[in-house]
Amino acid sequence: MGRVNWTRIAYHICFWLVYLILNSWLGSLYNKVELEKAFQGEAFVLPVKILLTYFVFYFIIPLYLDRDKVWKLVGLMALAFIVASFLYRVVTAFVFFPIFEPGRNIPFFFLPGFYLTAFDLFITVAAATTVKMIRVHYKSLEFEQELIREKLQSELSFLRAQTNPHFLFNTLNNLYVLSRKKSDKTPDAIMMLSKIMRFVLYDCRTPRIPVAEEAKVIQDYIELEKLRYNQRLHVEYVEQIEVPGGSIAPLLLLPFVENSFKHGAHSTTGDAHISIHLNLKDNILDFEVTNTAEDNERPPSTEGIGLKNVKRQLDLIYPGRYELIARRENGIFRVALNIRLEDD
Repeated sequence: MGRVNWTRIAYHICFWLVYLILNSWLGSLYNKVELEKAFQGEAFVLPVKILLTYFVFYFIIPLYLDRDKVWKLVGLMALAFIVASFLYRVVTAFVFFPIFEPGRNIPFFFLPGFYLTAFDLFITVAAATTVKMIRVHYKSLEFEQELIREKLQSELSFLRAQTNPHFLFNTLNNLYVLSRKKSDKTPDAIMMLSKIMRFVLYDCRTPRIPVAEEAKVIQDYIELEKLRYNQRLHVEYVEQIEVPGGSIAPLLLLPFVENSFKHGAHSTTGDAHISIHLNLKDNILDFEVTNTAEDNERPPSTEGIGLKNVKRQLDLIYPGRYELIARRENGIFRVALNIRLEDD
């Protein structure tokens, strides 16, 4: 047996109390009687209205969802209103007036009285149904929004899961080159890769990490790449992060750095120059990466899954709150990212 939803019961009680008070006040104005008497009359017939309303809510309305039972729906609705009208007249003619106005004769079979009774019941059911439909509508909107959030979260999880092996694949290529050269730097590279993968596997499980942590792994990756390219690679790294710094979704910045080495060092035969600037102030992140490249290289925004993946993550996590520019000017690739982190 399910738990009793006391909050829902309280909402229903409040609705009927408000209805009782409001309808009594309107009845006293319309019939030109004292508010106390109007309240007493409304209180006597309220149980009939409540029974009819919940019968419509929980028995008749569900039938409406089945289109094949429309005539049964209409028939039950008409029967419910007829029975409720008779009960309403019984309470009015044989209970309320004999108690509070014993000298007043109220005929039971009075056609205009039945019309007014049916209209009163209809207004009650319509008011309650309107409130219920509004509530159902908002619950549907909440459910729809929850489905959208779950879908976006699933897509984001997939993108992050895709980023990790992509990054590992590119880094292992660096280790392969060092091992082919039988370089003495291979153990250092493996240790550096171990630190980076620890970050990727364990520290990136949270939705947000401090920008300083993302910056630290960028520096470790730069040192790893320097082991491979030796003197022909020139890297300028400038970092300015206010204290306390903001937080960012993990592994959003590293793919841009990785891409700069791919196009700036791996794809060129001469000296390679890479410049990385990271600035965080007032929760506004400015990140810029530039690298030299051969003239036949395409802009990084059109290459591989790495940047496409990051672009999609930015769309999901920071919609309308980021600006990304990627273009080539005079043999220089430039990627500039601006993110407003103030809402995190």
